[in-house]
Parts: sequence; structure tokens; C-alpha cells
Amino acid sequence: MREIPVDSTKVQFIGTGKAAARAEYGELSDGSRRRTGNQAVDDNGVPVWVVDVIVDDDDADRAEIAGVRVSSYDEPTTEKWRPVRFVNLRVKPWADTGGNFTKIAFSWLADGIEASGTAGRPKPVPPSEQAAS
Repeated sequence: MREIPVDSTKVQFIGTGKAAARAEYGELSDGSRRRTGNQAVDDNGVPVWVVDVIVDDDDADRAEIAGVRVSSYDEPTTEKWRPVRFVNLRVKPWADTGGNFTKIAFSWLADGIEASGTAGRPKPVPPSEQAAS
């Protein structure tokens, strides 16, 4: 399904200081899915993390927690209660058809976190390794 870019200047994200490795799932022969015990990786083999943030939307009645998936060799960090800006933030809608009804949901994705240093960004490949591949 298509990923939709998000204009992050319209809504503020507040750091919770929490991030966790995203679990990898494997499909079983009966079509169900189960955790493999490994960390998920993206299409480039970079580990995927879920960074928890509070969505602070002035037009909403209540705050919402969002888990934003970020690929990075290092665990991404956010400062607790500080604004967080994501690089190339987007959402991917999906439908959960389990049970008696279909639920529409969104997965949040980003290429990194805008911050000093490299937290939440893939490490660059050294030139010596680029030549080898």
C-alpha cells in the first residue's frame, strides 16, 4: 500500500524517551503470524526501531501515543517531554480484517530523527566497504 507524506509542521510530536526494537514476524503454514525472536530489518538490512512519541494536536480532544518506525544501526533516542522532528515522516494505512469487523489503522514511518549527532540515522558506509560491494 502507498505511503503518505506527513507535514510535520502542522502537528507537534513530544518525546517519551522510549524506543524498542521492532519484532520480526514469520508466517506459519496455517497463515497466522508469530514472532521469530529476532529484530525486524528494513529492505536494506538496517535494524528497525519503534520510537514512542506523544502526538500533540491542538485540534484534538485528547493526546495520542504513536509508535514511529525508524531504521537505524543505533537505538534512536528522544529527550523526554521535548519536541521531536522526524526526517521524511509518512504514514502507511492498513486494514486489520481479523475478527468480526475491519479496522483501519496507520503505521508511522520515518527515515530518522532530526537531532545533533547520528541518533536515529543509519550509519554511513565507509568508502573502503563501498568498494567491496
